[in-house]
Amino acid sequence: MKRQGRARALFIGPAFLMVLVFVLVPLLATVALSFTVWSGFGLNTIKWNGMGNYFTAVQDGILGEALLHTLVFVVVMTLLVNIGGFAAALLIDTRVRGSTFLRVAMFLPLAVSPVVTSLLWSQIVGPYGIINRIAAGLGVPDPIGFTSDPSLAFHTVLAATIWQISGIPMLIYYAGLQGLPHERMEAARLDGARYLSRVRFIVIPYMRPVIASAVVLAMITAWRIFEIVFVLTRGGPNNSTEVLATYLYEEGFVDNRYGYASVIAIIIAVGAILSTLARKRIAGDAE
Repeated sequence: MKRQGRARALFIGPAFLMVLVFVLVPLLATVALSFTVWSGFGLNTIKWNGMGNYFTAVQDGILGEALLHTLVFVVVMTLLVNIGGFAAALLIDTRVRGSTFLRVAMFLPLAVSPVVTSLLWSQIVGPYGIINRIAAGLGVPDPIGFTSDPSLAFHTVLAATIWQISGIPMLIYYAGLQGLPHERMEAARLDGARYLSRVRFIVIPYMRPVIASAVVLAMITAWRIFEIVFVLTRGGPNNSTEVLATYLYEEGFVDNRYGYASVIAIIIAVGAILSTLARKRIAGDAE
């Protein structure tokens, strides 16, 4: 028994140590810092602020905009990437003509980093990008402000983000489709059930745990979206694309308000944790 206990400790110990050092300690430090005022220069400059940062957050209009934009990302991006990914996975699984090209086209964005994606999109939608050059050739006098017009900038960064991560749900759903009970699908087909009916009554119920995982993963990704927004717009113009992660960066690493930035980090963490709770509700009785 002692040998088994030691063996378990040897296997579990390194993983527990990594969780402790890289998850629990930073989390507790962030919670502690949220009650302080700290510029980041020396631990002796930390000053207790109580609930002051939280009261400031409630009254912060920019934080409210950033939270609203992040929630829009969570809802819209999660819906679009999962619906598109599921549809693409079905097309690839049926091996229709062009399915190989579709698989490569959706997987390709995953091969590049979000920063590279942002630079690519800036070459497409920037003031001197491909679209504006084509528009100028067609006689449009002024460049279209995809990243400078407040009414267009948010839609631009949302589209770029969806393009970047849409391949992840597609891969998850395609992998899930490989485990379908094909005998039931074939029996339904022989009984005259149409393809969409088979998808509705066999595929979707069977895939509910997979759908739940893909949805939660997309939601967590949306809560911490940063690189594409930062590179394309830096949260502008006029805070029209500000999200929680970019606002955290500005407060923490630009204005050196680490206590207040910790409050924003806690909001992101709480949002991501609440998103994970949705998995069991989506999966239902399938698990």
